[in-house]
Amino acid sequence: MRNIILLLAFTFLCASCTKWLEVQPSSQISEDRQFSTEDGFKDALIGVYQKMSQPTLYGQELSFGFVDVLAQNYTNPASSTSHTYMYVARYMYTDAGVQGTVGNIWGELYGSIAQVNYILKHVDNQKGLFTGINYNVIKGEALALRAYLHFDLLRLFGNFNKPDALSIPYMKDFTVVPQASISARQVMAECLSDLKAAEDLLIKDKDLIHQPASGDNFLAFRKNRLNYWAIRGLTSRISLYAGNKDGAFLAAKDIIDNGGFTFLKPSDINGNTSEMDRTASMEHVFAIYVSNLKLLTDAVFKTPTATGGANTTLLVSDMRKRELFTATADIRLNPAFWSDSRGIIYYSKLWQDDNSAENIRRRIPLIKLSELYLIAAETAPSLAEKITYFNKLRDARIDVLLSSNTNEVALKSAIDMEYRKDFICEGQLFYYYKRQNTASISGSVTGPMSDEKYVLPKPVQEIEFGK
Repeated sequence: MRNIILLLAFTFLCASCTKWLEVQPSSQISEDRQFSTEDGFKDALIGVYQKMSQPTLYGQELSFGFVDVLAQNYTNPASSTSHTYMYVARYMYTDAGVQGTVGNIWGELYGSIAQVNYILKHVDNQKGLFTGINYNVIKGEALALRAYLHFDLLRLFGNFNKPDALSIPYMKDFTVVPQASISARQVMAECLSDLKAAEDLLIKDKDLIHQPASGDNFLAFRKNRLNYWAIRGLTSRISLYAGNKDGAFLAAKDIIDNGGFTFLKPSDINGNTSEMDRTASMEHVFAIYVSNLKLLTDAVFKTPTATGGANTTLLVSDMRKRELFTATADIRLNPAFWSDSRGIIYYSKLWQDDNSAENIRRRIPLIKLSELYLIAAETAPSLAEKITYFNKLRDARIDVLLSSNTNEVALKSAIDMEYRKDFICEGQLFYYYKRQNTASISGSVTGPMSDEKYVLPKPVQEIEFGK
């Protein structure tokens, strides 16, 4: 199985690779041709993002699908006896369908890592091919992608309650040799090491994210790639999980103070349907571009169809809506986010309009500004500073502010609620619950949470990746 995944990873590197394999007796010839030009490296890097955008990964299951169902972000899968996500919502990892989904996630994430390592295997030897800052961008993004993908594997399959127990392998080479698993603590250290190297390479890219590309379209749409600020955001996220609150705060503050990102405003969602920026693109630090997002979201967030019906839709009940959003002026209560289709209320953050401007459609945020404010609210040096950061987010959402005498317990409760409100459809809430080791998840029908529910079992067919 390992060899099959690595072959698939290689064939995905470029559109014409399959043809090469058909006519060339040696895969080494294909490898040399792939990385004989700067465009070959560009295609290989973009291929990783395209792979990540597939429904098995961030195009659905690792955003609004599988992991959001684990977080009980929707009210119907767990209560239904026939919903396609019913066994997922009940943490029944022994179900054959769930095992298939988990196996695909594991395999596709490691397949993406294999593609990244394939790029890193060649990039230094071909440094003379590159123009401008493209060597720095390609190598830097590849290193950052390796960290991003491994960390999400850890968030799914690792146990943060046992940081020194074996978790997953950290694959740093393009190899068919099985690698031993290392501890969660070691995985996070490897991630942060890769991110530091990536940050050093991409420092020249620091301000490019807010500028149009000049001459090289490869440098356009930097928010859809692991740009400098996304690296800082991921550094903040991983540092928090690793228990380094100072590091998490400094990286979050760097983005807040210098990144140039702004919060969603009512005017961004009050215009014509085609102009509604439902995912708040100005807040995106890193987003994945999903070319068929309309097709994917229509299937679960719109009126049941004959092919799927109610068993595939994902709903947020009116009761859940009222529980979450108690401030009537909250921008997240805007009708743009709650669309009524034939009397059924759907959460429509990811609804797509073909007439929308290209810069606001087909994107799912993976790191965004509100998360950095919440990290700062959790890690700032003083309670007063924590409340200040938290209230800046609340103020932007037109929500009720915390008083200056709020204690740590009340602040923690408020942060919990903000994660529930702000990350619907984005796949972050389950990880937050897991990091906090939350004992009980609202909406669950299976009782208290446990390591057995928070830690996904490694797929049997993929266990050869490590021990």
